[in-house]
Formats: sequence, structure tokens, C-alpha cells
Amino acid sequence: MDRVEPDIKTGTTTEPGLLVAVPFYRRPDLVAPCIEALARSANDFTALGAEILLYNDSPDDPALAAELEARSARLRSLVPFRIETNPANLGFVRTMNQAIRRAVERRSDLLMINSDALLEPGAVAEMHRVSRLDPMIGFVNPRSDNATLATLPVFARLVEGEREERLAAAAAFAVRLPELRFVPTAVGFCMLVRWHILAEFGGFDEIYGQGYNEENDLVMRAGRCGYRAVLANRAFASHAAEASFGVASISRAKWEKRNRALLDARYPEYAPYVASWSDAPETLAERLLAALVPDAHGKRAVAFDFSSFRADHNGTFRAGAQLLAAAMRRWGARYDVSVITNEDVYRFHDYAALGVPRVDPHEDRVFAAIFRVGQPYDWPAIQRLIARGAVIGMSMLDTISVDCPQLFSPRLYNMWQFAIDHLDLLVTQSRQTDAAFRARFRVPPAARTIISPHSRDLADYAPPASAAEADGSILVIGNHFSHKYLRPTAESLAAAFPDRTVVAFGASAPGSSYPRLRWIEGGQCSEAAIADLYAAAAVVIFPSHAEGFGFPVLHALAARKPVFARDLPAFEELRGSLGDNPNLHFFSTTVELVGRLRDLPSWIPFPSRDTGSDALRAADDILRGLEASFEHVEYERIVARIRAMQFASDISAPAPAVPAGSPPAAEAAHFLAESVERAARRILSWPAAYQVTRFGFRTIRRITGSRRPS
Repeated sequence: MDRVEPDIKTGTTTEPGLLVAVPFYRRPDLVAPCIEALARSANDFTALGAEILLYNDSPDDPALAAELEARSARLRSLVPFRIETNPANLGFVRTMNQAIRRAVERRSDLLMINSDALLEPGAVAEMHRVSRLDPMIGFVNPRSDNATLATLPVFARLVEGEREERLAAAAAFAVRLPELRFVPTAVGFCMLVRWHILAEFGGFDEIYGQGYNEENDLVMRAGRCGYRAVLANRAFASHAAEASFGVASISRAKWEKRNRALLDARYPEYAPYVASWSDAPETLAERLLAALVPDAHGKRAVAFDFSSFRADHNGTFRAGAQLLAAAMRRWGARYDVSVITNEDVYRFHDYAALGVPRVDPHEDRVFAAIFRVGQPYDWPAIQRLIARGAVIGMSMLDTISVDCPQLFSPRLYNMWQFAIDHLDLLVTQSRQTDAAFRARFRVPPAARTIISPHSRDLADYAPPASAAEADGSILVIGNHFSHKYLRPTAESLAAAFPDRTVVAFGASAPGSSYPRLRWIEGGQCSEAAIADLYAAAAVVIFPSHAEGFGFPVLHALAARKPVFARDLPAFEELRGSLGDNPNLHFFSTTVELVGRLRDLPSWIPFPSRDTGSDALRAADDILRGLEASFEHVEYERIVARIRAMQFASDISAPAPAVPAGSPPAAEAAHFLAESVERAARRILSWPAAYQVTRFGFRTIRRITGSRRPS
């Protein structure tokens, strides 16, 4: 065999000691910092009864030998220590196998450290402690600044600054993490291996030559019996990477390709096992937590999620632009603010004029916080929030989509409840909206909730100047959704006032039989065209049966037009905040509205409340909510919501397609399986059918004595 064979000795249960092995090849400049780092950890080594063994794998390099001897005096005075010089260059694998044999003979755990890895004080003690937390832990790595899966993601943000400052920031970050994390493999730069693993499974297989993937082979060998690799999150060792063997005569690319093929052939489970690490909830949670660390300029990155916005106009999109403009004024000094949206929407709404950069919805960038304007109507919107924001907030505008039967679906309801379950900040725009959501959904205690209306300052809604002349028309505002009640209202008014122009703004109605009823689609109308409609109108009607805020009321009052709105709680709130503006009139039914419009009211001059832009207050409300959430971010909560999101995505994913060219029988079977699954889902969505099926299944299990696997 090419590898160190197991050598099991029994009859004692004493706690294993610790052997520390550090190989050196060329690079005498690495000796001083490495030995100094070992000396700083002398108390850890002494407490663990450790012996340090330095290997000189360059016997033909007098400079290396001289440096090792010169620097060793400091270490000898602190901890048992020796230098061994190989008779010839053996390479990393064979050199470390010497240490593995010695560790097995001594019944000692083995800590292998590359010469370019620098231990921080306390790291060895913490790695040793973590190795005893679970009997199936066989391999332990510290965290690092440059060691593949052991790397703390916070170092991507700590590229500047003094070493001590960076280490302090990394330590503060690591405290947010649990004491250990199970990972698919270990990294050889600084690896603690339990004695019984080496005694049972042997050391490195020397078929891997000069190195690369030899540690993965050992981890997988033991892993097939259930032994695990872990990261000790509170231990740290910096790593230069490739410096220790960077002068080797071998080609890394050559050995890496050859050895990886060998590893994959032996362990076909290795590639998918390790690949699962990158998408694991714990990996994503660490990336998100790292986004909370300010960059070199003291800023965190936050984003507004407008990924569901379209290139047209409506109240939600105007509210988003208003909030974005206010946030750029209010948040820009302390935060890097971005907007997540596609390029067409970015151009249409001219967000560039606000100075805010665009982030594509499909980019993989993460943020300290993402705030979404408007409830989600598609699952990718929720996935995006959870996967990319350490803190996630959302403004829920209204409940109409779950209140109207023609709009309702169980999937939508469940999606909203899922989003609310995992939000850090839930913002509603009125007391009415807040009460409506609490009546229909469970709001968890972990979610911070605030009621923050959009701006109520009429100056924030002032229309552009218009040259249109007043024509006495009645302007009715709405859209094609039934609850907006645009068509019934417009046609009732057209029938009641045949001599007056009625403009129905927000939808089209082909086949309308009223000659003076004009229908205008709203989405593509420019601000100037909308201003002309308001300027021409004698009165504005907002007939919606359900609203959470009521932008048309503010637009009408800002245009100095009397406005009639249905008597709704949200409008009562709005009137109170406007100082009981006499130009806001209420009605309860369309018949009542028609009667009151027989004598059109005139505009009554009324002083508006000048708050210096109430949109800034709204932006401040949200920022306070996000910053309060920053103080209570929990790793476990982030992991839990990522895992829940991934699980929901997995179970809702369609069945894999049959590969092209499959036999007809396979294609037919796949089609039949999909058809049966669709039918079963529909049937089991009925509560009675589900209960009957569940009872039958349990009965069969009792009769057959079958049980779920444990």
C-alpha cells in the first residue's frame, strides 16, 4: 500500500496527547513568523501536553537550516520542540506521513500546520475543545482569511486596514456564529486530526505524490464511516496560501488535475457533497452576516427591491420612487443605497436622476438590508429577499388580493404568510392596513412592525404645470380590478350626467355606449398628461371599495381639486393627518355619490401642512426600523429562513424531465406520473379528501405493522 497503514493499539483510555507538525520547504523567510506564532500559543501547547516537530524538507538548503536553528531557541524555552531534517526532499505527503506514524505510536492527536499558516493565541485550545464536542468529529479546522471553505467571508470586506484591526473585526464577526460548523471536508493548511482516526484509517495515501487532495482522500475515507470535519468558528489562523510550497518544482495544475481525477474515481460522492456546501443555509448565512460589517469607508450596503416594478405608472411605483428619492437624501451619508430592478424599469422611472445605482435582480450580491415596496406575488421575489439580505423588510400595502375571491389562491396566501414569518421589519401604511394584516395573518414576535404612512405633504404630490383649460369634466380614478369600481362608477355618472364629460382614468372599456365617457389607460401616461387631466376636471372621484392609503386623494388635493372618496378607515386617517381638509368629501354608495354631484362643490382654499417633505419622515421611519433590526440579527434565524426557503423551493419544483431519446415506455411512464401527481394534488387540496386519505394510510400501516424509518 502507498499510504500509512492503520495501527490499532488497545488497552488504554487515557486522553491522547498532541503532536504539532510543521513542514518547511525552501522559503526561509517563512520561518520567523511561523515560529513566532507558535510561541504566542505556547500556553495552549503546554496545557495540552503538546510536542512541536518542525520538518526540514530541504536538506540541500543551508539558508533554511540556518534560519530554523537560529529561530528555534525561543520555542525551545517554551514547549517541547525538535527539528527533524529529511535525508532528501520527500514532499508534503511523505513528510506528513512520518508525523502521522509518530502520532499513532504516541497515541496523540495530530495538528498539521503549513509553514505559511499563522496560529492566533487560543486557536489550538479551541480546536481541541471543539474536537471533543461530538464523538463523530474527526477533523477540525480553524477559520481563516484565505483557506477555501474555512475562510470567514467577512474578509472580503476587510481588505484594507491594519492586521490587528482586521483580526479584531473578524473576531467580533465570529462571535455571531455557533461554536462549530459541520463541513463536507477539511483544509490541510491547519488541520487537527483525532488519534483514533489515524489509527483506524491510516494516513495520507502516497499515490497523491507531491500533494493536493490527499487530505480530502483521508476525510472521505473516514467519512464513509460517519466521521465528520468541522470548523471551529472561534479559532483563527491566517494563511498566505501556496507560499509554503509555491517554489516547488512540480506543476500545481498538473497534480491538481491528476489527483482530483483520482479522488473522484474513488469517491464519486465527493463532488456533490462538497458542492452542497456553497448553497448550504449556513454558508449563505455567513455571507449575509458579513454584509453587516461596514466597509473601509464605514458604510453598509442596502437595497430597495423594485424587482417586481414595471415600466409604467401606478400608485405603488410612485410611492417607491418617492421613498427612494428620500432615502438617497437621508441615508446616503451612512449607507451605499442601490435599487434592485431591471434595466427597462430603471430607465423608465429615471432612477439614475436620483443618483442611485442599479443592481440586476439576477446578480448574486448580498446586502446588510433589503427593503421591498409592496407584497410579493411571485416566489422568486421571496427567494431574492431571503438569499440576499441579512435584514429583510417589506411594506405590505393592502390585503385585497386575499379578500376578493376572484383574486384569492391558497398559494398566494401561503406565500404571504411565509414572507411575514421570516421578515425582520414589516411596514404598513395606515392603522387600517396594519389591522387588516393582523386579522388575516399571523405576525411573529420576531418581526419588528411599524406603521409608517407614505408622505402626506401635498407638496410632495404637486403636479407639473399644465396649460390645459378647465372643462368641467368629472375625473374618475381607478384600474381594471373590480374593487376599484371604476367601470360601474364611471358608467353611472355618465348615465346621470349625459351633458358632462366623464373621464375614466386607469383602464379601458371597449363597447361602452356613453358618448361622453372617455376611457384612458393609465400605465403609460406621462406626468404631464396626467396633470392635464386634473387641470381640466371640476371634481375627482376615487370610488375604490378597499384601500390601504389612497394616493389619488393626495394627487387631487395637490392639484387643488375637490375629491370624493368612499368612506373608508384609511381615508379617515388621511383626513385627520391633513387637518380635516374641507375639499375631501366622503360617500358610502354610488347612488349617494350621484346625488351629491348634482351640485358640484367648489375648491375651498385651505392651508396645507408644510412639513418640509413628509417623504423624508417616511424614509426615517424605515431606516430606524432597519437599524433596530441590525442590532438583533441572529445567525440561527437567518439559517432557519434560508433552509425553509430552500425546502419550499425543492418540494414545489417540477419533477425532472425524461432525458431526450428515452424509450417510449419511459416517456409514457413519466407523463402518467405527472398526470397522477397533478390529480392527486388537486384532490388532496380538499380537506375532506385529505383526511380520508390520511385515515386510510394510517389504517394500512397499522395492519401491515410498517413504520417510518428512524
